[in-house]
Amino acid sequence: MRDIILLLGIVFFGVNVAYSQVGIGTTNPTAELEIATTNTGIPALELNAQTTPAGTVTGQLAVIGDKLYMYDATRVKWLSIETTALPFGRSGNQDNVNLRAVANQSNNRSGYLMPYDGTIAYITAKSNNNSGAQTKQFSVQVRNGNTTNSTTNFTTSSSEHMSTTLNVDFSSGDYINGTINNDGNGNVNNVSVIVWVKWRQ
Repeated sequence: MRDIILLLGIVFFGVNVAYSQVGIGTTNPTAELEIATTNTGIPALELNAQTTPAGTVTGQLAVIGDKLYMYDATRVKWLSIETTALPFGRSGNQDNVNLRAVANQSNNRSGYLMPYDGTIAYITAKSNNNSGAQTKQFSVQVRNGNTTNSTTNFTTSSSEHMSTTLNVDFSSGDYINGTINNDGNGNVNNVSVIVWVKWRQ
């Protein structure tokens, strides 16, 4: 009987440990880890800045320099939590022309100048599906001066495109621009493209 009670105690203790929650400043945490704040003016959490840690699991966080990064195991690198959207567009029926950034760029030697090393993580595109080519190829280029460092081509389907698994690196001082390609599918109508970048450590 004593052995059965001991076994039940071990089982219940193990279940309790497996599902336990930790509260700091609270005795009733509502998450696996909860930090209850007060009005003392002291921050609830501080992560000290460090050099690049040896991360291997998506979700690990680190402050590197003055930015908050999360390790991305799919892309095998530390990327900023912050995501910056670079909007491009071109109105009217267009073919074989540069996409225009906010500065109304007119050639492939202009675009968005990157202040930090980073990675293109996502691209979305949408054109007017009432007229013009609904299947159309576009290019996004990473350039430095007259040199093209990389080109990412994508094609709309039913006037839309969404890439969420991109892993295109660029360096501080590179710039990013885009073009509507002459792919034989005719003009595209009122297109908008957004290139989403994260800073890279």
